[in-house]
Amino acid sequence: MSRRDNDESGWLSLWREALLAMSLGWDLAVPIFGGVLLGYFLDRLLQTRYIMTVGLMVLGVGVSYYNLARFIRRMDRADEESEKKLKEKGEQK
Repeated sequence: MSRRDNDESGWLSLWREALLAMSLGWDLAVPIFGGVLLGYFLDRLLQTRYIMTVGLMVLGVGVSYYNLARFIRRMDRADEESEKKLKEKGEQK
């Protein structure tokens, strides 16, 4: 592999990780705001106070934490795989 290929691979890896980090923001924000909006409209429709809003907001926070845990596991798995590949490359030399 030439140096140019290695540089391109590094940039691709950097962009991939940057896009994953940006998607994490959406994974955290959308369930919370979606729960609040849906709860607000359900409260207006059913003429309840803020029970649905608070309940669906709490559910959105729970879903956000689940998405965060899933993201961390995915990144940890990717790190383990890259370490494994580096070890295999080192053993081949």
